[in-house]
Amino acid sequence: MADYNWINFESGGGRADLTLNSLPHNLLSVEMLEEIVDALDGLRDDETLKVLYIRGEGNTFCGGVQAENLTAENIGALMPLYTRMYSYLMSIRGLILAGIEGETLGHGCELASFCDVAIASESATFGFPNIKLGLFPPIATAMLPRIVGRNRALDWIISGRTFTADEAVSGRLITRTIPDEMIKEYMDDYVDQIAKSSAPAVVLAKRAVNESMYETALEALRISESTYMLDLMSCIDPHEGLAASIAEREPVWRNR
Repeated sequence: MADYNWINFESGGGRADLTLNSLPHNLLSVEMLEEIVDALDGLRDDETLKVLYIRGEGNTFCGGVQAENLTAENIGALMPLYTRMYSYLMSIRGLILAGIEGETLGHGCELASFCDVAIASESATFGFPNIKLGLFPPIATAMLPRIVGRNRALDWIISGRTFTADEAVSGRLITRTIPDEMIKEYMDDYVDQIAKSSAPAVVLAKRAVNESMYETALEALRISESTYMLDLMSCIDPHEGLAASIAEREPVWRNR
């Protein structure tokens, strides 16, 4: 496994843990993005990966991007890496989970919004302050309206204001909040639970949701049925799970 300077990364047992490690604010930079892209590249074809857990070192998720990396001299190096990171995240088959504490601003907030499930501590704060630098968050303008709706996206992006975790939940940017003192233990248990699941069940459930969400109800049902009957039931694990339930024993997943 590669030795990184700006992230901590571990992979195995159906899970991968990626921790942004540039305290105090875990700001993204060209160097950090190069490491993230390298780590994600090794996960794109992993059919046994059930969960990718992204968090920030310490008590903060990500405060954005180092301002020096956004200048005209440096943006040409930053943006291709930024785009590649998101294209790689889109190719991850397992659940992408964000565990959020502290500030989550700008490009850090974009990263959180791109995860499948984002869970935050109650005191976490969010915002897109890019407008105050005469900029806008490029990923958020593309993705945020799909998640929170056009009007709320414009409110957050153009006002540049900081908002609470409760507002982030009500706006559907994050899934739920957990008390500050419980967040780390809760997230560890959550990741462990998913990592112990059957890989085909996790991967195919995510695929069925993704492929159905913009279809008509009837087409969505067809997609779900096809994925279940043709893909899931051709795997070994669902038959093992049913046999284990009938025999009242724990299933032994083969992750295929």
